[in-house]
Amino acid sequence: MALKPPVCRGMKELDRSAFALTLAVVALRVPVKSIGQIKTDLADDVLRIPKLRNVVDDTTKTHKMVLLKPSISISLGEASDRLRALVHEHKWEPTMHDIHLAYDNWTADDILKSVLPDSSQAPTSYEQIGHIAHMNLRDEYLEYRSVIGQVILDKSPTVTMVVNKLDTIDNTFRNFKMEVLAGTQDFMARVRENDSVFEFDYSKVYWNSRLHPEHERLVSEFARGSSICDVMAGVGPFAIPAAKKGALVWANDLNPASYEAMGNNVKLNKVTTRVTPFNMDGRDFIQHAFTEYYKQTAKGSTSLAPLPRCNAGKRAPKPEDPILIASRSFDHVVMNLPAIALEFLDAFRGLFYRMTGNSTHSGDVNLPMIHTHCFTKSDEPEKDILMRACRALGYPEDQYKELTARVHYVRKVAPKKDMYCLSLVLPESVAYATDAEV
Repeated sequence: MALKPPVCRGMKELDRSAFALTLAVVALRVPVKSIGQIKTDLADDVLRIPKLRNVVDDTTKTHKMVLLKPSISISLGEASDRLRALVHEHKWEPTMHDIHLAYDNWTADDILKSVLPDSSQAPTSYEQIGHIAHMNLRDEYLEYRSVIGQVILDKSPTVTMVVNKLDTIDNTFRNFKMEVLAGTQDFMARVRENDSVFEFDYSKVYWNSRLHPEHERLVSEFARGSSICDVMAGVGPFAIPAAKKGALVWANDLNPASYEAMGNNVKLNKVTTRVTPFNMDGRDFIQHAFTEYYKQTAKGSTSLAPLPRCNAGKRAPKPEDPILIASRSFDHVVMNLPAIALEFLDAFRGLFYRMTGNSTHSGDVNLPMIHTHCFTKSDEPEKDILMRACRALGYPEDQYKELTARVHYVRKVAPKKDMYCLSLVLPESVAYATDAEV
């Protein structure tokens, strides 16, 4: 028998007192010395309810009362064979005991299923960003959003504010409107990810904690001593861990709030010598970054100094050697704006021709690997993504299989919409094309 709180269908404002319940359960009067054995050997028989003790005092100091699950009757017919055997062997006495349950003893799922019209499901899932719980409630739950928000707040120890998404992501600055459902309004979040710390105003920038595995995966592909051009860098989830790993990073975001937060995070993570932030349009940044980087490397290779270490009271660590950055062009480009990032591939057509003044590939200038995040609804996702990339690059679509590329599945974002990452080596014929419009 699944224990459920009192039904309170239609509750719009949370009344915690409405979930009180008194219930009689079977208790075994056993010697104190046997308590440990019972809780270990008979775990499937013992009562388990959040914030409720399943061993209570008896009238004597030598015995305790062990509470059993509500599904077990006084005859113990529903109990395990092991429990019945022990009761028979030790002559433990079963009796009835009243337990008093309150709001705190029920889970968020229990409470919401007793309140909402459909008792088979409850909207208890959310994305957590620091102290913020971000929900995306369906229309049928909106009239209950106050009680939903308060229940999530009460049942989540590390959450102090619950918000609900009100509209879709704005493609320009990648943020969205939201309403506070419960808690103290404070959008300044602090998140730890990939050995880095990020601080930002969640109401003004884009952050998705579900992308943590993708951040980690892509950064793992950046070698120590590589150079990274992060075109839509946000607050730095790719740029900062890459810099800590030993990469030189030029990171850009069009959103002024993201740019400001990224700059602060660069300082917070002590990678100011390795990350240079920019606040530009993506296409303008691609042209600017590659051209300026090529000019700077014409003077010779550069190097990165070791990052500062905090070793107060400890022996100073062995000095690290500087990290050599030898490439004439960026080794990797990251474009994490899935809704439209593929379209920005057009900025690479003729880029190296304009950058070097040559119409043919020079052996000392490397061609970058471009990592472009994108969405697709196609039944043939790899083909769809590669064909769209060809159109943006001005590369023959019938030759899409000849691209040096791989398509990596990231996550499902909707029932018929998936996110992927296209990792593509910029084709020489595209890089040095002379027909590109500037």
